[in-house]
Amino acid sequence: MSKGYRIIDDVEAFDGVHGCFRHKQADGINYIKIGYHEGLVDAETWLMVQDKKSRNSKFRNNGNARNSWLTGLAKCSHCHYALALIYSWNASRTKRWRYYDCSGAYKANGCIQKRLRTRPDDVESLVFAAMKKRLEELTIAKTEKREPDTAAESIKAEIIRIDGEIRKLMDKIADADATLFRYIQDRVNELHEKKSALELECQSKARKHKEIDTAPLADPMSRWDTLSTEEKHTLAATMINVVYVSDKDGISIDFSI
Repeated sequence: MSKGYRIIDDVEAFDGVHGCFRHKQADGINYIKIGYHEGLVDAETWLMVQDKKSRNSKFRNNGNARNSWLTGLAKCSHCHYALALIYSWNASRTKRWRYYDCSGAYKANGCIQKRLRTRPDDVESLVFAAMKKRLEELTIAKTEKREPDTAAESIKAEIIRIDGEIRKLMDKIADADATLFRYIQDRVNELHEKKSALELECQSKARKHKEIDTAPLADPMSRWDTLSTEEKHTLAATMINVVYVSDKDGISIDFSI
């Protein structure tokens, strides 16, 4: 609704299984409706992408961006405004240094510090090392043998049992009188509600154990020195939400994977 769309269905209809479709009415109002089909993208992934899109700033192809693959990702840990890359030359202009300026220092209630002593080169080195470590951890977690989830298997078995009971009840409808028909109808509705609750629980467990495919990340990470700044930025933005930098508190990385 915050994006200007009218939601037609109740919140209970958003079960994480069925897909959604968008329609535009003659009066120009857009609305969202739950479909009868299964979604092409799981709800968790879709919401994560929308959240990331809403917080990511565009990566401009300007001078600063060409010289730092952390553009748009590096932010001040105090005010959370973006850190701008600036340069300083020696007297003969034969050597150049890079620094971070906090854009929040130029706001009405400015940040506590304008220029950081922490150098962009050090930040990039630390972040790259952390990215490699994070990728290694994900790869190890993926290859380790996971213990069987007995709780999930029990839920699946109960769903199968409920399906069997529903089928048996439905077979009796043809010969049922009014009283038995009402009983069957009530019992089937009760079983459907229980089955839906179990399916949601099963989906929740599956999401918790969902493995991240590290293959698309491993290849470019192994060729890091050959990548362009834009390619490095794209890879970093895939793995990282934000990098907070502070002279006092150091560097903190919020990974998205």
